[in-house]
Amino acid sequence: MLNEDQIKLYKNEGLIKSPTCLSKNKVEELNSALDKYLLDHKNENNEFVSGLYERDEAFLRFALYPEIIEEVKQLIGEDIILWGSSLFCKAKKTGNETPWHQDGEYWPIKPLESVTIWLAIDEVTPENGPLQYIPGSHLNKNLAEHKTLDKKNVTLNQTLKNIDQIKDKAKFVTLQPGMFSIHDVYLYHGSKPNYSGNRRAGLTYRYMPATSLFDHQGAKKIEEKIGYSLQRQLHLVSGSDRAKNKIFKDHTK
Repeated sequence: MLNEDQIKLYKNEGLIKSPTCLSKNKVEELNSALDKYLLDHKNENNEFVSGLYERDEAFLRFALYPEIIEEVKQLIGEDIILWGSSLFCKAKKTGNETPWHQDGEYWPIKPLESVTIWLAIDEVTPENGPLQYIPGSHLNKNLAEHKTLDKKNVTLNQTLKNIDQIKDKAKFVTLQPGMFSIHDVYLYHGSKPNYSGNRRAGLTYRYMPATSLFDHQGAKKIEEKIGYSLQRQLHLVSGSDRAKNKIFKDHTK
């Protein structure tokens, strides 16, 4: 559980590194699931895989761990929907950059509120392309202007237009396997390429309060811009679905 100072830090900076670390057995399960996925999809680009648990349901169980859900509840309340997951697997020496962005630029959630868990499978170091963020950039609850990138070797094709003016304020997040950070939907963040000799693999899980609606119809307009599908399975993981979403599975029963 997060203490009062940690919750305050999250509210002020938009990101907290959780004091929790998953058990050795759970980290081994994470590695086994990833090894199998990479083997099964060895002919694909697995640097960034969106909609991960829809592609492989083995990754759903990690998002339901009580260690994670309890901390999410402290930040967005008792009524929670898990709505997304991704794999970020930066290869050693050649791992791609994730441009500076706000998550909310891509998400059809009304009203826009969500948190992301970034769960480390490998050790995340300053050298292998850790998540970077601008503390406090979430506070005005606005989406800043983004522009489309015409470049390869990036995981997203959108980036914040005026990030060069403030990126010197960035902090980065280092994690041991089984540790995770939590960040706000409006936070400015990204990551550099991985030029180190070690892979950097991690999972993201997205949770929203069940007072918000995931607009599957509205998602289609965003899909045209970002180039991949946003049609998602919604899982109720705590409380009740107050916004009457299209729930794929209720895990509270």
